[in-house]
Amino acid sequence: MAPTNKKEFPYSIRDLTTKDVDQYNQLLRYAFQVTEQELMEYGWESEEIKQSKFPIIERANILGCYDEDKLISQFAVYPLKMNILNQTYEIGFITSVSTYPEYTGEGIMSRLMKKSLLRMKEKGQSLALLYPYSIPLYRKFGWEIISSKISYQIMDRQIPANRTAEGKVQRVDWENEDFMKLHTQFAKQTHGCLYRNSLAWDEYWRWTEDSTQVAIYYSKGNQPLGYLVYLLKEDIMYIKEMIFLNREAKDGLWGYIHAHDSMIDEVRGSTYSNEPMAFDLDDSAIKEVVRPYIMGRIIDVPVFF
Repeated sequence: MAPTNKKEFPYSIRDLTTKDVDQYNQLLRYAFQVTEQELMEYGWESEEIKQSKFPIIERANILGCYDEDKLISQFAVYPLKMNILNQTYEIGFITSVSTYPEYTGEGIMSRLMKKSLLRMKEKGQSLALLYPYSIPLYRKFGWEIISSKISYQIMDRQIPANRTAEGKVQRVDWENEDFMKLHTQFAKQTHGCLYRNSLAWDEYWRWTEDSTQVAIYYSKGNQPLGYLVYLLKEDIMYIKEMIFLNREAKDGLWGYIHAHDSMIDEVRGSTYSNEPMAFDLDDSAIKEVVRPYIMGRIIDVPVFF
């Protein structure tokens, strides 16, 4: 038999458990350069950060690559559901993709990705999604852009002033049942929207400042029809999310935003619809920036179609 020059893979791959939480957290913070000072500014303590990772490791599917006992690379998949053309699909959302720099270029991430995608296929997850840190890199692995994000900046004088609705807007706490149910209703009627399970909600709030507010629009009959998640800071209203089930709720929420015009100089936020924000404003001379948002890859073509 002819000799082979193929180098044997020198590392081991296995699932992470809660015993690996410290190494999981250390690798994440190194890869994404999250400092102790930044965490403290968000009000996090070291033990709280550690505890917050337990649900992720318990409920997500995380593969790790080890150099003996040292975690050197990881690849996490959140099991979620998504509305695609009014059908609900089981999908896997990939996150926490990270490798220590001294171990890059050895094919580790390629191995973790292939193994994770095979597992997703076995579980009936026909589509994989991720936030790309390098679009060219993921394109080489068969991924493509499937959605964009429109970031907007609206000056106080450009906020719609004539939006009225018969209902009312009420501020609620983060755990409000109407708030969470509204997102589920929105996902049911919105192509491309992810359903949020408890893990997704945990991630949604993870780095959110404590002073972030939730406001729900209720119809005259007290039916929740839309909500706004926002933060007031340094004369700016930062909109984390605004969803509405109909035009009435949309007008009601814009009326609520306008009620802050004496407190703010501008509104900043993002939208993920195909319609630019400018189309809906009387003064459309606003700043909008369109960026690629999510990349996807079909894992199981027969199941997906």
